[in-house]
Amino acid sequence: MHNLLRKSATTTLLAIAGIVGVVFAPPHLAAQRAPVALVTIPSHKNFDQTVGQLKTSVGKGGMMIMAEVDQGKMLAMTGLTLKASLFLIGNPTVGKQILEQDHAAGLYVPLRVYVYEGSDGHTYLSYDRPSALLAPLNNAGVNKIAGMLDQKLEGLTQMATR
Repeated sequence: MHNLLRKSATTTLLAIAGIVGVVFAPPHLAAQRAPVALVTIPSHKNFDQTVGQLKTSVGKGGMMIMAEVDQGKMLAMTGLTLKASLFLIGNPTVGKQILEQDHAAGLYVPLRVYVYEGSDGHTYLSYDRPSALLAPLNNAGVNKIAGMLDQKLEGLTQMATR
């Protein structure tokens, strides 16, 4: 019984130490665990208009759509009716600049933009800020490009939703 209580107390202390370590972690470690900065913009257009305008805006903005995944079509196989498309958006020259500095950045670029119709019938556009996605790489050069991509993506998505 005494050993069982000692093990229980040790387990409790380790759990508390883990919680304290997470709460009081150094800022540079806490930043690495920060959630991705999700941006969701309501569109003033319907789903098809928003998708069309996104495609136009991306081209005008010097980027390209590298892939489109019609998630609504795939989910229809399960019986779910949903208007939703995921786009991989990028610029090969910018991608090269990022990947030359850190090959692991390929996990995050090209960027993902998601257009969907919400349960309220309105259309939304969502993406993760590139600076938040690429921050865990801890690379000043990548961070500089990511900041520029934040601005670029914000402008493109605003054009697509207005």
